[in-house]
Amino acid sequence: MGNQQDGRSAVGEERLSRFLARSGVASRRHVDALIAEGRVTVNGKLAVLGQKVRPAEDRVFLDGREVGGAQEPVYIILNKPPGYLSTCADPRGRRTVMSLLEGVSARVFPVGRLDYDAEGLLFMTNDGELAYLLTHPKHKVIKEYVVTVAGPRDESKIQRILSGIIIGGKRVQADYARFQGGDGRPLTLVIGVHEGQKHLVKHICRSVGYTVKRLIRVKVGPLCLGSLDRGAWRYLTPREVKDLYAGARNGWEGERKE
Repeated sequence: MGNQQDGRSAVGEERLSRFLARSGVASRRHVDALIAEGRVTVNGKLAVLGQKVRPAEDRVFLDGREVGGAQEPVYIILNKPPGYLSTCADPRGRRTVMSLLEGVSARVFPVGRLDYDAEGLLFMTNDGELAYLLTHPKHKVIKEYVVTVAGPRDESKIQRILSGIIIGGKRVQADYARFQGGDGRPLTLVIGVHEGQKHLVKHICRSVGYTVKRLIRVKVGPLCLGSLDRGAWRYLTPREVKDLYAGARNGWEGERKE
């Protein structure tokens, strides 16, 4: 019998979704959507979900452009300013985070999303495997946000956030939440979540009566934004990459991890 580990076989076959992810097209979580939308072809024919390819023989195209084999992995942390889309391109011509990566020749993509008006830590890579580990809720990698809100400080609101809130018919529970600061400064909350619903943190705050004024992501698993200037980026160190993989595979529980 052939070796089927990681979607490969003894004759050089590989799942198309994994091939696309390894090629830096998108995370494993999103390449299936590209296939389902009819944007991928193999040897001139529309690709189908679950299809396998032989990377050494088959020609794979996305949106009419040929996809090569695995790239050298690249890992970048960006301090996203507000006013940029967390996407590779926008049909309406709005600014995207790609325009901030001056000097980066490798094709990378954002891992997860930050709203147009949100800011902070955005991890970017061409490593589809790591992107999948970090974004799929089953791996429970917590993202931490500092949210400036308008409204009174009320500890009962924290308890409501921690006990779970219904959003879109689904109960969502923050992994941790607490107030930060005080003494006349703007009211801020620190919220950690591993779920990935769109606008999740904003929905959580609004559901308890707070108006969101500013939202900054400061952590993704063990990776911290630190003192990186707004709009600046840097490559991750090998240790940071190793820690991200370990945190994703073992589950990173943020403030609850001892």
